[in-house]
Amino acid sequence: MNTLSASSSIFRGGHAVFLVVFAAATLTAQVPNLGTIEGRVVNTRTGEYLELARVTLVGTALETFTDSSGQYRLSNVPAGAAKVKVFFTGQEVQTDTIVVTPGATVQHDFNLTAGRGRRTADPTGAVVKLDQFVVSTSKEMDAAAIAINEQRFAANMKNVVSADEFGAVVEGNVGDFLKFLPGVTIDYGGGDARTISLNGVPSNNVPVTVGGFALASAQSSGTSRTVELEQVSVNNIARFEVNHSPTPESQGAALAGSVNMVPRSAFERSRPVFNGSLFLMMKDTAKNWGKTPGPRRVPTRKIKPGFDFSWVVPVNKRFGFTLSGANSTQYTMEDFTQNTWRGGGSTTNGITNPGANLPPASQYPDTTPEKPYLTDHLVQDANKFSKRTSVGLTMDYKLSPNDRVSLSFQWAYFDAELSNRMLTFFVNRVAPGDFSPTFTHGQPGAGEIRLNNTGMRQKSGTTVQRQLESVISAN
Repeated sequence: MNTLSASSSIFRGGHAVFLVVFAAATLTAQVPNLGTIEGRVVNTRTGEYLELARVTLVGTALETFTDSSGQYRLSNVPAGAAKVKVFFTGQEVQTDTIVVTPGATVQHDFNLTAGRGRRTADPTGAVVKLDQFVVSTSKEMDAAAIAINEQRFAANMKNVVSADEFGAVVEGNVGDFLKFLPGVTIDYGGGDARTISLNGVPSNNVPVTVGGFALASAQSSGTSRTVELEQVSVNNIARFEVNHSPTPESQGAALAGSVNMVPRSAFERSRPVFNGSLFLMMKDTAKNWGKTPGPRRVPTRKIKPGFDFSWVVPVNKRFGFTLSGANSTQYTMEDFTQNTWRGGGSTTNGITNPGANLPPASQYPDTTPEKPYLTDHLVQDANKFSKRTSVGLTMDYKLSPNDRVSLSFQWAYFDAELSNRMLTFFVNRVAPGDFSPTFTHGQPGAGEIRLNNTGMRQKSGTTVQRQLESVISAN
């Protein structure tokens, strides 16, 4: 009995093993052989890797988008010949056939062009007629295509503009660039683009970020959350993103949207690119090449030299860096005049006695809005030197084809020296009826001239921003 029992147990155990093996074989037969396709998408004319290029597997629902370095990855692709299509705004749609091996990863890069693909030679030797050839692409058009493509696939309403699209920006102030975008209003102070108002919302409710990190900027006066733009340079930025509708990750202060500035990255290019310029800055009201009076006691030159540059260097497939810098000095004249009228807005009240020994403010007869008269006249001689220096450095390293670590450093210095001199003419005493909208006759000995030289000011500040960003793919 014991022997028979043992044999029976062995048989039952073997039967169980047979069922497990059979079930596993059945499941394996039901799962199709799958593989992976990955690679990069590049603009062959500019050598720039394209972000948000749409990559789809023809005949299936599989699709993905390239990251900021042009990298894409399609997983769970059936083994065999697969047709992969790539779309990017402004470029010719490209479809390639790729052979996928089961359980393997196939590398395949796409080189997009702005024109039609080349025709192959006719084997019969017949003449091939070419399509019409039109040169219609440029650096600005490439920048616009990048912006349009990112807007096309954005999760919310936003405007994206490449920093190269509008050409040179005076003094490198990002506000002078953003003012061209719809819905953006730039508030100026002393001739400088200072703060951003978005869709009518005040600047303290418009967060400004660099690479997604909040930009710290001390307000000239007060303690609100307003970000001033004087200490950010446009040459350190690759593109601008103006979000007109908030998303779950938006800051709480983003009442009508936000502005994000994307730093330059080495993996945006497939080959090194250097752009630089030397220039002279002048105002149309100060074209004298020699020294002229102001802003202080010693005469100075008002035409100043400047430079800016950006250097993008992809060293190899894993490492790259960018370096950018700028320096400029701008002279600005802020001269103006101001008239003070009595009765210009409303009827004045009270009866004055011109002969009484009263303060000057009481020596003006009352009048009505239809007959205002001038009481004092101010002339301001104001000028300012604005100095701006900036340096930007990014280092990008790829841990794997889909994982990246980026270190970004931004340094900016801004200094403004202002000089305001105000000369004011006061009438002080006017006899009743001795005035009209076209003249004011003051009484002898009552007039006064005041010179105010207390308007000397200096505003300076340094902004340092360090960022360490890692992009780890889930694949």
